[in-house]
Amino acid sequence: MTDDPSRQQDRAVTDFVDSLDVEDLILRYDVDFDAPMRQATAIGLLRLAGVHTPDPSSGLRGIARRLGAYWCEMVLADVAYEPLTALRLIEASRPDAERLLADLAAGGGPTGSEAFTAYVVARWYDGVGRVRYRLGSYTAARIAFETAVGVAADHDVWWARPDLISNHVRARFEEQGQASRRDDGRRAERDFVGPMERARDDIAALAAARGVDLESAPTASSPSRHREFLRGWSNALHNVATALRQEGRTEESLQQSRASRAVSEGLGDIYRKAQSLLNEALCEPGDPTHLFEELRDLGIGPDGRPGPGWPRGRRIARQQLAARRGDAQGLAGLAELLDDLERDAAGPERSGLDVDFYAYTLGLYSRTAAGLPADGRPGDVVDRWVHMARSVREAIALPVYKRTYSRLMRPVFLRAIGRRVTECDHRQRSLEGLLSLVEESSARELLDMLASSSPPALGPPSSALPGPVRPAGADGPGRRSTLGSMDEAEAEEAKRLLQEREEQYEQYFLGHPLSSATHDEDIAHQLVQYTLNHPGSCVVRYFRYGGPLDPRMDGEEAPEPDSLGVMVCKEGILTLGHPLPYPEVAALAARVLADIQARFVPQPDTCRSIWELLVAPVWAHATRGEALTHLTLIPTDDLFAVPLHVATEPGGLDPLAARVPLSHSVSVAAFVSRGRHLLKKQLMEDDDDLAALMSTDEAATGGEIAASGWPVDRVHVAGRVPAVLADRIAGTHRADWEGLAELVSVEPEFFVYAGHGTYVERDGGSGDPLLYLGSADRLTQYDLALRVALPRNKLTVLGACLAGQGMRSEGGDVLGFMRSLIISGAGAIGVPLWSVSDGAMVSTVSALLRESRAALDGSDTGVFDVVQTLHDHYRRAVGTYTQLAGRIDQMPLALYL
Repeated sequence: MTDDPSRQQDRAVTDFVDSLDVEDLILRYDVDFDAPMRQATAIGLLRLAGVHTPDPSSGLRGIARRLGAYWCEMVLADVAYEPLTALRLIEASRPDAERLLADLAAGGGPTGSEAFTAYVVARWYDGVGRVRYRLGSYTAARIAFETAVGVAADHDVWWARPDLISNHVRARFEEQGQASRRDDGRRAERDFVGPMERARDDIAALAAARGVDLESAPTASSPSRHREFLRGWSNALHNVATALRQEGRTEESLQQSRASRAVSEGLGDIYRKAQSLLNEALCEPGDPTHLFEELRDLGIGPDGRPGPGWPRGRRIARQQLAARRGDAQGLAGLAELLDDLERDAAGPERSGLDVDFYAYTLGLYSRTAAGLPADGRPGDVVDRWVHMARSVREAIALPVYKRTYSRLMRPVFLRAIGRRVTECDHRQRSLEGLLSLVEESSARELLDMLASSSPPALGPPSSALPGPVRPAGADGPGRRSTLGSMDEAEAEEAKRLLQEREEQYEQYFLGHPLSSATHDEDIAHQLVQYTLNHPGSCVVRYFRYGGPLDPRMDGEEAPEPDSLGVMVCKEGILTLGHPLPYPEVAALAARVLADIQARFVPQPDTCRSIWELLVAPVWAHATRGEALTHLTLIPTDDLFAVPLHVATEPGGLDPLAARVPLSHSVSVAAFVSRGRHLLKKQLMEDDDDLAALMSTDEAATGGEIAASGWPVDRVHVAGRVPAVLADRIAGTHRADWEGLAELVSVEPEFFVYAGHGTYVERDGGSGDPLLYLGSADRLTQYDLALRVALPRNKLTVLGACLAGQGMRSEGGDVLGFMRSLIISGAGAIGVPLWSVSDGAMVSTVSALLRESRAALDGSDTGVFDVVQTLHDHYRRAVGTYTQLAGRIDQMPLALYL
């Protein structure tokens, strides 16, 4: 009886899989599959063999094979520019990598397989580094490459070391460059060539020690380990060539590139050959057309169909060939390439969009169009820029892409908004379109986070942040101000650890990509409906537009000057105010900061200037019609640092928040679509909890919870308990990470921080606010985002100086503690913008807490209006002062819904 044909086929497949040497395939992957761009073939074989499937009986050797298979897939995802896929592969295989790394460190590994295990561990960490490098996270890349280099050196994986060393040196250079940006945003001069040449020379010495011939071109018959070594050597030569070109030493760069290409050609390494061709073309003193054509056609078969090749290299060649024509045909070639990129942006792996290449191609398109006769220029240049910005907005599901958005995309939106302002006919539909475009480019990262999963609650950080100890009598009694200054060494250590926590924040969201929140085209109409359905309410939306002409957009009409626009919505009517020169706004923000640094509090003349510049232009619109019962201000950029709530009309003595019930918000989308307007009035319940984190002393007493009127069985404290409540509160903990975790665990409806803050200046002129966590550590904005969850919260107050600073970003997003608290689930948020008086803070916060309990009025539930309560308190507080300076000091909180 003969076998069924299907069984014969199954047996043949099984026999083939059984005969497959998985370890040999993984060891040859770099030179025999990655080099000729046939990665998918090897991956298909590994999948067919079921290597990815856990097999408990295979032990550590099976884990090593599985990790090797994941590394192969990571390489393909990286070459294909699919970082989300690569990140998923990294997270899926990380436990295997960490287990094998620990085993190697302990001297373990199954007999006879240590070399293979060490190889796949080194290559896996190298793959992680490549992905992190691609995403611009150079410190994380450097750490991964460092691990790879260490494993290869410790376990004599000598043939892989040239590639690993080259990658490590480049990542270390880029990391240093990222940290050495000057205040003007440019990098300080650094030696790029030296580190690359030293790495090349070290690799040459290793070749001599191992008998690897660097002079003769390799062939297919060369030993596999020698070929892999030589591939790394080619990488090192290419890095030197790139460094020399960037220093303008093109002749030397060409020599290194040609040497690298000769090695790559001998190896059949399409990817590295393409890289060398590109560098040669960029260095070519004459006409490089033939080099770009060779790069474009690399891997194209005799039938004209593309075979294995480097797709990005082909696109670069197409781009350069079209741009160098400079005529209508060249413009058509660039348009065709842009169409391809737009299709990529609409694809399923949108985070793999090559943003820099897209922007550079558009810049060439703009300049080529500008060089044509007027009647031959396309009318789609600005529209293409906006389309790209929108596509990238959908693709920036990772923090590193947020930086790209800030650098490349926001200027496009600012220019498009400026064009809308210029074209606006002040009819409702036109105004709604303008406001929708403003919202499309604002606070998007925060909305992404709100649209994604619930916030994480990670454990404490590995290292404590240093901070200055308060000198005796500093700043006088009773002011919650910065605790002195750090010396240079302390400041540098604080910056390093702050960078470490920021990187942990970014790494978390690299491993847990965000869902991109869809922009609601109807957002402006929703705002109109909100004001119609809330009589007496008014929303003022400030926004930035225009700005200096981006060099990539040369050739188009000059944009609007850098300006601050303002839109007012009341009783369903949108009104566009007169624009303000943005430099005046930035100067006012700088003046506020100077006041705080010199006198702790914004000065009366400054508060009058805030009114004249920012409030007076909208006041008539805000007060027309029905009496103003709730004014909401939505700042942008530098306005986040300006205390709008104490803006005072010249000749008057009542700051704004004492004149009308006032709140702020971070965007119209957050206020209306995400429902933060609903935080104005909240249902109080008898079992609501109050949690207080107290880092107090004689200047920051924490007296706000002593006079809160809350039942002691509903009060939970981490830190020093006020004397009046001592021995009465059951839920007391230390002011440390464990104590904070205990507070968070009760899911408090009200959360109060009482203590001191400080502000750490960062490179490039930015800075971060910090809160003291007892005396041993500091809370950063990244800690609140990663380690604090407040899912049932109704009100959070950060009662420390400068806690409200650090909100602005270059990308139009909201940063600082405000972003972190909103992410954590906080309800209404009160933050100070200056070095506030302890007495004013105690009075203000205790009034809010007392009224929240008084709302129960003996019942199990009640309604608490935080906006009205704060307004009423401010009216009472300022009434006891006859001078404006005293009144300002009694209004410490800006309230955000």
